[in-house]
Parts: sequence; C-alpha cells; structure tokens
Amino acid sequence: MEKIRVDEIIKLNKADLRGKVICFPTDTVYGIGALYDDREAIEKIFRLKNRRGDKPIANLCGGIEQIKALGIEITPLASDLIERFWPGPLTIIFPAGKNKVAFRMPDCLPALRLLSRFGPLATTSVNESGEPELNDYEEIESRFGNDIDYFISDPWDLLGEPSTVVDLAGGDIVVIREGSIKL
Repeated sequence: MEKIRVDEIIKLNKADLRGKVICFPTDTVYGIGALYDDREAIEKIFRLKNRRGDKPIANLCGGIEQIKALGIEITPLASDLIERFWPGPLTIIFPAGKNKVAFRMPDCLPALRLLSRFGPLATTSVNESGEPELNDYEEIESRFGNDIDYFISDPWDLLGEPSTVVDLAGGDIVVIREGSIKL
C-alpha cells in the first residue's frame, strides 16, 4: 500500500488507476474505492471485504453533473434532498432502468478533489463485511495493506458514523439505514 497525498494522486492519469483500490477519507469514515466502471478493481474490493456479490456498494460523486452524465434521472424529490444534504452524509438510491444505483457526495475536500479528477468511484467502508469500520491508518495497513494500492494520507476529521441511506427508486423516501442524518 502506497501512502500518497491527494495532490500527488491527482497528477496520475485515469488509466493509472485501472485495477487499483484506493483508500481515502470521506466526511463519515475511511472508504475504499475504485473507478466507477472498473469491474476488476471493484471485484477486488468485494474479495478483500469478504462481501457477498449480491450486496451492492454505493458510489461517491463530485457533483450532480457526474450522475446526470451517466444517464441517471434526478427526480424533483432527489433534487430537493441533494440541495438540502449534499455535500454530506446522505446516500441516495436512484432508479437506473430495471436496476438501482446509489450515490453520495461527501463533504470532504480530499475526497472531492479525487472525485473531481477521476469521476465517480465505487466506494464502501474499510472493514470486513459486517464488522466495524476501520478509521486508523495502522489498523487499515495491518488488515488490508496487501489489498489496497493507494492510501490517501491527507488528514480529515471524520464523523465516525456511516451515511444515512435512502431509496427513492419507488418514488417515495424509504430509509434503508439511518446514519448521521436523521430523517
């Protein structure tokens, strides 16, 4: 695992991150992520977490335009929630054809710089599936150092509580997980 500052990693080309897993601070907890469309790296994340393949991971974005560029419709309800809670600890599940896709815009400068440079990242917390999140460099390195390619070392104050997750795919707000935002 290479420890790197966000100023250094954003000098890389997007192609340099293909197949790579990145660990970085968000506003809530440390996340591990991969390029949104990088199936190989996303599969690495599932393996390192021992996560079931049928349990999808969310995506982080640098702004609503990145979601729209993927052809995902932003409904008026989604728009209201985004205006009120983004950037921040609210993950929104959107309808995407016959499927669903989840996005969140973190309130964390290092993460936003990474997302602005490379686009959306498929991201989840750093932990074994079902275990508490790891938010300490030494613990992360000890447990997952061989599986993570880059660790963004820029300091950031973490809330320490995961995001609230809401599903808007049915047209109403359905709270899937209550986190730091109470709806």
